[in-house]
Amino acid sequence: MKTLALVVLLLSVLVAPAVAQQTETIGYVRELSGTAKIIRGTDLLPAAVGVALLRGDQIRTDKPGAVGIVLLDDTTISLGSNSELSLNGFDFLPKEGKFSLVMHMIKGTFVYVSGQISKLAPDTIRLSVPDATIAVRGTKLLVEIE
Repeated sequence: MKTLALVVLLLSVLVAPAVAQQTETIGYVRELSGTAKIIRGTDLLPAAVGVALLRGDQIRTDKPGAVGIVLLDDTTISLGSNSELSLNGFDFLPKEGKFSLVMHMIKGTFVYVSGQISKLAPDTIRLSVPDATIAVRGTKLLVEIE
């Protein structure tokens, strides 16, 4: 019985940080025109102004539709009609020196305006598109993926 309790305790200690990371807010929907959805794991949620975004979320706009997103470091991302973006990774912990932004632009039109991460740790930003990865050093980027 002690062994079972020890295994359960050990598993809860190891799994808790992973679960906590998945539920941390990394940004918000700031603007919405038309309709859009947030894919969170197996859940499909309607996008709305003020909705929190989590690491791992995918945002998909319908036609017509557009979404404006603001991340916690003030990065802004705009998705045009019929677009899809995956927020794969985000760390903005200035006191701990941890910074990263990893996004996958799947399809559509995107405008990216860099936030504080690009000023503090520009090498930690990765934007991937279906056939390439972009290391962002500038402040504004427009991408269209057919």
